[in-house]
Amino acid sequence: MTDGLAPGFLIAAPQLLDPNFRQSVVLLLERNDAGALGVVVNRESPLLLLELCADHEIRYSGDPAKKVRAGGPVQPEQGLVLYGREHPDPDGREILDGLYMSASKETLGRLCNLHRGRFHCYAGYAGWGPGQLEQEITQGAWITAPVDPELVLDIPTEQLWAKGMHSAGIDPALLVPGSEEAS
Repeated sequence: MTDGLAPGFLIAAPQLLDPNFRQSVVLLLERNDAGALGVVVNRESPLLLLELCADHEIRYSGDPAKKVRAGGPVQPEQGLVLYGREHPDPDGREILDGLYMSASKETLGRLCNLHRGRFHCYAGYAGWGPGQLEQEITQGAWITAPVDPELVLDIPTEQLWAKGMHSAGIDPALLVPGSEEAS
C-alpha cells in the first residue's frame, strides 16, 4: 500500500476517547496488508531516561528530568529512539528527511552520552490489524497529516496535539466533539 499514510501523522480526533489514544499524535511508521505500526509521540511515561539508562548500564549525560515517552500500549518493554539528522548513527534507519529511528541499545547509548541532543526514547508502540486503521480513519477517529520532524523532536508533549492539528490545517479551538466515542 503506497497511499502516503506512512510515514505520516495520525492525529486523534476529539471524539477519540480511548485513553491510550485520546489527544495523541502517532507517527505511523509502516502500513501494509498485515496492518499498521506507529509510535505515539506525545505521551510521557513516568520513567526518567536516566533511570532507564541506569537499568541497562548505559552512561547518561543529558537532562536529568528527561522522560521516556510512552510509544503505545503494545509491547511496552520494546524500546525505540527517534532522533535528528545531526546524530549520524550506523544502526539507524531514515524515516524521512531529518528524522531517523533505531531500536539499537548502542544507538541509545551514543545518544545518551550527549549533553544536548534532539532525540526521544519510546517504550512500546501502537499497532493495528489488517483493515483496522483504515476503518478508524473512515469513522473519523484519526486525522492524517504529513510528518514534520521538528514537531516530533522539538515540541513539548503537551503542545504536540494542538500543533499537529494546526499543521494539518485545523484549528482545534474550532472543533466540536462528536456525540459518539470512536475507538
